[in-house]
Amino acid sequence: MFNVDLSTRYIGGQPVVGLSGKLDLADTPAAATHLTTAVAACGPSVIVDLAALESIGYSGLAVLVRVLKWTRGSGGDLSLAAPQQQVRRILEATGLIDVFPVYPSVEQAANSARLARAWPSAVWQRPSPARITLSRGRRPWDRAACHPSARPLPRHQTCRPRHIVRDACRKRRPGTTTA
Repeated sequence: MFNVDLSTRYIGGQPVVGLSGKLDLADTPAAATHLTTAVAACGPSVIVDLAALESIGYSGLAVLVRVLKWTRGSGGDLSLAAPQQQVRRILEATGLIDVFPVYPSVEQAANSARLARAWPSAVWQRPSPARITLSRGRRPWDRAACHPSARPLPRHQTCRPRHIVRDACRKRRPGTTTA
């Protein structure tokens, strides 16, 4: 009935899920369950060993992409290791060879994941373009924390939308009229 065999092991402290056989439409639910369970139990970064996988269908690729999105959303990654020539051609034809980190062996994938964990997260995080540092010793202001169309006015202690005239947001004094 099933054309794919699934196994889990650890290499260099990294969980490795081995796929062997043929991953087609009939085997997709079992593979999805196994990969999801491995990610949930072992952590956000998982290596998928494709050395014994003979062929993969589009439904199998969809499972890999879905698990990749989930792991990256959790702060991890899904690496593919040692794909056979036929599987590699399918990854190249679909463009997924550029989406997944693909390594020639499981050991190289485990070393790369170990090195990525050793780097502090601040080293390879891109600075947010929404972060603005104000001059004259004032604290930085984060646009993402406020409404996107409002900015603080430190002098008046109010916020005003950018498209409204400056005087329209000031506190009104009793007895004054606006023209």
